[in-house]
Amino acid sequence: MLTLYTAVGTLKFQKTTGGKSIPLVINDGQEYGLSDDELLLWSCLAFQILTLHELQDAYTLRQIQKEGPKGLSFQHYLNRLSLRGLVVSGIGLTGVDALYRLLGSLTIIPLKDTFPIRLFGCVQLYLEGTIGAKEFGRYLKKKPSSPMEDTILKLADKVSLTTAELVTSMEQEKVIHNESDIMDELYTEPETTYQTLVDDVQIHHTQYPVMQAIANLYLNKQITFHTC
Repeated sequence: MLTLYTAVGTLKFQKTTGGKSIPLVINDGQEYGLSDDELLLWSCLAFQILTLHELQDAYTLRQIQKEGPKGLSFQHYLNRLSLRGLVVSGIGLTGVDALYRLLGSLTIIPLKDTFPIRLFGCVQLYLEGTIGAKEFGRYLKKKPSSPMEDTILKLADKVSLTTAELVTSMEQEKVIHNESDIMDELYTEPETTYQTLVDDVQIHHTQYPVMQAIANLYLNKQITFHTC
């Protein structure tokens, strides 16, 4: 079995009355304050999809580079973020299945101005020693989207929908114009919920391009995810 992890929500910094900036993650309309170590772990997963081993390695590296006192264990902060729904995981027999279980119930949020996010990512990579200053231009350049990615962006910009809803609507060739169409076209049985929609879908090769496009948009910082 393979388990994949990612972060959900949108990061912002809010100034206190004393002028200090504190990190907040906004998820599904709620704000969550983060400690320095929680922010460190959350940022390891922002626009990343990692296994537990990869996540722990990334977190350990940033902890080594961090100045000041060390916090509690990696598992402690992972548990705290998971309990608050700011880190999610998906388990599957294959990578594609684990990816779908990871993203299926998450709402796709298109990002309008992605330059600050790409810049933040470049700074992180630079501090980790992954890229040099001369490579900033290549990483800051917005990557062109594929036709499938453009279709997903346009639909997600028009209607709030989960990955499972998107995959199902595209597989069944449903035309979605607004949120009422989602209910009419996808939730045809009284017992159907967004979670049963995730559980009922069996990923097969015809859906791979959709899942790949969603993952690419996320890794390229063009969308993010919130929990329902």
